[in-house]
Amino acid sequence: MKKLILLIILFVAFAIPVLAGTYDYMPYAGKQLDVILSNEGMNFVGTITYPKNLDRPCPAILLLPGFMGERDELPVINTFVPAEGGRPQGIWERTALKLADVGYVSLRIDYRNSGKSEGYWEDATVTGELSDAIVALKFLADNPVVDKDKLAVCGLSLGGALASCMSGDPLVKVVVLWSAAPDLDVLSVIVPPEKQQELKEKGIVTFALPWGETTTLKKAFFDSTKGLHPLEEIAKFKGPLLNIYGTKDSLVTPQPQQAQSFMDVHEGEEKLVSLEADHTFNNFSGPEKIDEAIEETIKWLNNYLKP
Repeated sequence: MKKLILLIILFVAFAIPVLAGTYDYMPYAGKQLDVILSNEGMNFVGTITYPKNLDRPCPAILLLPGFMGERDELPVINTFVPAEGGRPQGIWERTALKLADVGYVSLRIDYRNSGKSEGYWEDATVTGELSDAIVALKFLADNPVVDKDKLAVCGLSLGGALASCMSGDPLVKVVVLWSAAPDLDVLSVIVPPEKQQELKEKGIVTFALPWGETTTLKKAFFDSTKGLHPLEEIAKFKGPLLNIYGTKDSLVTPQPQQAQSFMDVHEGEEKLVSLEADHTFNNFSGPEKIDEAIEETIKWLNNYLKP
């Protein structure tokens, strides 16, 4: 009996990680499904959203959250999820549902060390998040109801920088940027000068962000930004590029100069859209500007990913 129990324990211990790495998830038409992906020995989670019609292979889009963001992203005021106590929808959650309404599969993720994924936020690196995004893109391509020749990636803020950095992947046919950061030299932007010496000496620092929230990060996070160059990568991308920014963005600033920098180096079909909104498209005021961004995104995707 003891040997049998031991065999069962060993089977569970080794079988679960294998199953997590196979991406063998049954598609459910019109539903959202939480999934577990694996990268570099760690698990991270995502939510895949399916349209109601899965009779033919669907175009798909990967939605990448921004700095400290989670897969649903920030709440959108005056929206509701009745099945979950009437809580507000997240930016990416709302986007995913609207994309599903018009026939798109989407996947949004918690990077490793973020949200419900394995690891601790202070251990996060930008290169690690980029690596997770690439694994997630491959997951979409391998999904049996997805047309792997019709894949897009859309990122918000830092997620937009990551979308630019992965634009060279052959799977990426369309890139959509929301309030994207063209420069990842975040040390000089978000860490107060009096804290930079502490980071240098201790290798870790706790500091207040420009919007008032406090966070803790290690030096590895900032070091990881140095090898990533969103503008250089988007300059190599010849596919269609949509770039949406807020005229009142106080984080990726000044605008429209920051958004225009992507357009200046990109060669190919492109569109720059301005919204009279802040960095996250007025999500704390209501859904109006978010919905404008979603509508522009859907129109752009339809031009290139719909038959």
